[in-house]
Amino acid sequence: MDTVREMAAVTAQEGRSAGTDAERRTAVLLRDRLREMGREAELQTVQVRPRFGLAHTAHALLAVVGSVVAVESPAVGGVLILVAALSTFLDVTNIFHVARRLTGRRLSQNVESTEDSDKPGTLVLVAHYDAPRDARAFAFASRLLRDPWLAMLGAMLLLIGCCVARALGAEGIALTVAQFAPTVLLILLVPALADIELSGTSRGTADNAAGVATVLRLADELGGRLEHFDLWVLFTGAREPFALGMSGWLKKRRKELDREATAVLNVDGIGCGPVTFSRREGPLLPLRSHSQLVRICQEIAEDDRREGAFSARPRVVRARSDAAAAIARGLPALTVSREGDSVGPDEMDGAYAFCRELVERLDAEVGPQLSEVRKSPAGSAA
Repeated sequence: MDTVREMAAVTAQEGRSAGTDAERRTAVLLRDRLREMGREAELQTVQVRPRFGLAHTAHALLAVVGSVVAVESPAVGGVLILVAALSTFLDVTNIFHVARRLTGRRLSQNVESTEDSDKPGTLVLVAHYDAPRDARAFAFASRLLRDPWLAMLGAMLLLIGCCVARALGAEGIALTVAQFAPTVLLILLVPALADIELSGTSRGTADNAAGVATVLRLADELGGRLEHFDLWVLFTGAREPFALGMSGWLKKRRKELDREATAVLNVDGIGCGPVTFSRREGPLLPLRSHSQLVRICQEIAEDDRREGAFSARPRVVRARSDAAAAIARGLPALTVSREGDSVGPDEMDGAYAFCRELVERLDAEVGPQLSEVRKSPAGSAA
């Protein structure tokens, strides 16, 4: 399979941000491509609210207003900041959207292709196909703060502490400085967050057309050939606003996915840098990637190092990726990526080779255990 051609077919769909016509056209393109490969494939519609930049701009502004009000009325200011902090936390963790419910709903699509050969395990290959906003101000803030959502929420919590201190009668220059610093941080975050809404959509070459092409190649060469795993393919939409497409798919499939026999491999961001695999994923407090998946990746990296090849390395993914959404649901999951904005055939080949080795080792090492569980009396009873 020509992965460069597959990548080019996706990047040709310009402006494919969440909920757009371009995103829908890309979904149809990928569904048809999977069918051409001889796989069954279907579109699944998901309702999303993709305007997270607008919602979090409102959160930051509300907290700034609360900080100003707190100088004269600590109780009122504290309530405003508390509302902003709770809404921010619930939105970032995708527990419940408060401010975002006031923004418009759009339709996004997931592309799903399953196998049903009654094997004991299920391996889900995931890649999002929507493209992110080209928000350079927010990207700069993310590099500077590492996790802008944690910084934003931390600033709000500090302001709540200052409000409590003022309500208890505390005064002085030290309290003023303590309140001033997080307020300034929130003020600076306002234009960065607004930039998300004001920016156009990137071409999404490394993020994530290259990941889509890599998953297509894996499905083409490994589909139906694993001994112990059915190989599913999932192309998610609306990844940019906190993995909304993946969350919708997990909600739909929650009763069908066996946590003990399902693994999720997310391919997200294939650039020109070194291959990486996640050891933790998610905003605020990143969750651990599955230990067995991480161990296999570490073994592959060590084997490559002994052979003199450029080895992969672990990293913390401080974003709500599709794998992070799966981990939050209790599924074994991990993200493979290559850092960098540009990508070429060599980089895609390297990412593909690492992912293929991971899949084959998972089938060889974990698959037999799943087969034994199925054959055991306890497994049969379950």
